[in-house]
Amino acid sequence: MKKIIIFSAPTGHASLAEAAKSFLKELPNTKIKILDVMEDKFAWDFYKFSYRFMPFFTKLPYELSKNENIIEIIKNYFFLKYRKKILSIIKKEKPDMIITTYFGYIPVLDDIKPISNFKFINIVSDPVNIHPMILSREADYNIGYGKYVTKIGKKLKLKNVLAAGWLVRKDFFEKLNRKKVAEKYKLDEERLTLLICGGSEGSNAVLTLLPLLFFSRMDKDFQVIFVCGNNAALKNIINRTYNIAKKVNHKVPEILVVGFTNKLNELMGISDVVIGKAGPNLLFESVSMMKPFIAITHISGQEDGNLELIKKLKFGWVAEDPVNSNKIIRKIIENPSILKKYKHLEKYSEMNFETGKKLVEIVKNVLNI
Repeated sequence: MKKIIIFSAPTGHASLAEAAKSFLKELPNTKIKILDVMEDKFAWDFYKFSYRFMPFFTKLPYELSKNENIIEIIKNYFFLKYRKKILSIIKKEKPDMIITTYFGYIPVLDDIKPISNFKFINIVSDPVNIHPMILSREADYNIGYGKYVTKIGKKLKLKNVLAAGWLVRKDFFEKLNRKKVAEKYKLDEERLTLLICGGSEGSNAVLTLLPLLFFSRMDKDFQVIFVCGNNAALKNIINRTYNIAKKVNHKVPEILVVGFTNKLNELMGISDVVIGKAGPNLLFESVSMMKPFIAITHISGQEDGNLELIKKLKFGWVAEDPVNSNKIIRKIIENPSILKKYKHLEKYSEMNFETGKKLVEIVKNVLNI
């Protein structure tokens, strides 16, 4: 029996871990365990606050953290804080392979890998704006997105870099029965459906869309699914605003409002367009299900390149100005046929699926399964 540990962390890092597991669980005689030991509450609370309220605020600290001296300080922090805990887990679990989806584990793993027996794969957690700190010098493979990971790999003089698509949970590639899923969520399978995602922590940028969606009287029928992540306040505001709108607008659409869900593939599968924060997981989940994407916000610095990717590869629209996003959404509601020009997303969906299969083949070869 082979044993694989996937070290992860909150938010999108957890999604990457689940994506890896969804493909690797097909391996015979292999036990896979996802572990999250990151406990820095202050850091995650700060990230959550920026995520919801001030995504533009993160650019300066992100750029400053690329300074070599600061990188060393951060690495030393993680090394000292988590070394004992990580070593304890490795001693207890005796894994044949360790996979990381979060850079905080890398300082410890890089230190012990040369004198250990486990194989090591680092999944790079940003597609375009790849911070030098999130690559490992000792991993057997750093798996990242396309030419962007290749470029930084060359800059850092790493030879263990593998360019691929984006790792997406396997069920985002499965075809769904739209009628059954619509019935499950009490939605109309024939109606244009907008899926609005606030991400794992629920970006408040979603609120900028409510005046258009709830108080404008549209000639065409449509329905809206809101996914609020872990932001209970966002969910409450949407429901309260909707109840007010119903009193003054007889053309208000049907809505479904949910919190954090592990059934996003179902909600995305019955939707026609995805709207939300341009985080890499949501973006590439949309691409994998061949749904055009409208970016209404992003985390500055870390996700700047994701916006350029949307434009360059024609994944959809970048519309962070509420006036512009409302204009695009209104246009889609009035003329849904414009969504048909995104059939080219199939190519990128296949690329992402092949990434999952490639991970399986790498693990098979490395562990001789």
